[in-house]
Amino acid sequence: MTTRTENEVRNFNEAINKCRMPVFLVSSDGTEYNMKSAAQNKAGMDRWIKDRSNEMEIYTCDLEDEMIMMNYLLNANKAA
Repeated sequence: MTTRTENEVRNFNEAINKCRMPVFLVSSDGTEYNMKSAAQNKAGMDRWIKDRSNEMEIYTCDLEDEMIMMNYLLNANKAA
């Protein structure tokens, strides 16, 4: 079971906020959340926090944004 700490949630949102273009969080059932949209961000964060399988994927629309999210993921894995 995966549990998300307040720090993990904050760091994830900070990384998303650094991105210029939409960042999509996609669940294992194919539901897409545009994390740059306030309403979809809340729904996506709720889903990510509750995700026990840790199978959600992140897609970006820009190469620089992809590097921001990759950096987030690399640092998140080091902290785990």
